[in-house]
Amino acid sequence: MKQRSVAVIAASLVVVALAASCAPPAPEPVEWKVSPKSVTVHHEEDNDGGDEPYIIQIGFRSKLGVAGSSKVSLSSQCYSQRLFGQNAAPNGTTLAFPAGSADSRFAGVQNLDLVDLAAGTAPFEVIGTLTFVMERDGIFEGCAVSDALQSALVGTLRDALALLIANSPTPPDTDALINLVVSHLGDFISAAGSMIGAIIEGLGNPDDVLGVAAQIHLPTKGGLTDLVNTAFAIGGIFVPGLEQGFIPIEDLPSGLVIKVGTLTPSTTSFRLTTDIADYTYRSEISQASSSG
Repeated sequence: MKQRSVAVIAASLVVVALAASCAPPAPEPVEWKVSPKSVTVHHEEDNDGGDEPYIIQIGFRSKLGVAGSSKVSLSSQCYSQRLFGQNAAPNGTTLAFPAGSADSRFAGVQNLDLVDLAAGTAPFEVIGTLTFVMERDGIFEGCAVSDALQSALVGTLRDALALLIANSPTPPDTDALINLVVSHLGDFISAAGSMIGAIIEGLGNPDDVLGVAAQIHLPTKGGLTDLVNTAFAIGGIFVPGLEQGFIPIEDLPSGLVIKVGTLTPSTTSFRLTTDIADYTYRSEISQASSSG
């Protein structure tokens, strides 16, 4: 697959950029948040005057080669009790999600540059989110899907991260790191998609999962950010969509979209099209302030 070509190109760029580097002080920790921004309903699921969309978001993080560093958390618009009203979103409607209703927050993140990566001033951390775009069937029901994901998926994801990332005998070299990003993490998310499907199928479908936006957020800055963007831009010549960070995986359901990008201020739109509905979900990455 063309993904290996991306890894080789990126690794070569790293070698050149690191040739004259010197050890810097450790980067200052920053708190980031990944927030649901809005959803546009192109074709509603209910066909009864309007949908009732809401968000469940799982945030996860793990430091390469640092045992015990894997963490997974779940936030839900249902748990925060900030749901939209009945028939809130007929076809053509864009709804802005209430601020703070289903954010994933990541405190103490160290965004690394090329010289940080070369000198090992801080471990490289893999951060991600799985955002479930839901449609609520029963307005007055509880949070059954949120509860099921909390009990069945959070621990499983934590174990998978520990095995894949945190329990690595040694942190990978640069070539292995880039290959991990463009290949193995896509496999991880794809496997997570299978787990998600099995869990939802066993719920008796109290609410509908209209799509999942899976994101890997790489905490980079400076030259390392430029490197990642360049690697994907070159890869996009051979694999359309890769220039924007979208990872193509064969046989991936249309309702599961995977994106890799840098943990820098940005917004991303995900088109989630299934047999039952057609939505565009918009996600935002920003630095968290002390007040929220």
